[in-house]
Formats: sequence, structure tokens, C-alpha cells
Amino acid sequence: MADECLSVLGIETTSAAVGSHYGARSATGLLDHWFVHDGDDADVPGVTVHSIPLLMSDPDATAAMVRAGLDVAGVAL
Repeated sequence: MADECLSVLGIETTSAAVGSHYGARSATGLLDHWFVHDGDDADVPGVTVHSIPLLMSDPDATAAMVRAGLDVAGVAL
């Protein structure tokens, strides 16, 4: 579904293309940080890219992803 939506908008279905579409907040975009799945990479100017497991395959994997987001946001658990 996302592939179809992105292609209609003219955006490649890659982490780098989607991150670049949203852009860095420092350059009137939306992002300060961008999570990409392990093994993937993205160069998004002005954005810190984090390569982490993004598949919510079980509660522990989901919790680890959420913890990574909270860490980036500076929220202590």
C-alpha cells in the first residue's frame, strides 16, 4: 500500500527518499531524527539517521523500538 501511495506522489520507496521528502526540521522540514530498519541506510541532510530493528514481530521487539524513540526524544523511563 505504501509503495502505491509513494509512487503516486513521485517518491521512491526507499528510506532515503522518504526521509528526504519529509526533510530536516532545520530546513523547514519535519525531521530531526529518522529511524531506518537494520541493514538499510539513508543519507538525509540535516537529519540524524538511526539504523534499528523496526519490525514489530513480538512485544519485546516493539518495546525496543519504542525505547529507541523515547531515547531520541530524551524521555527517561
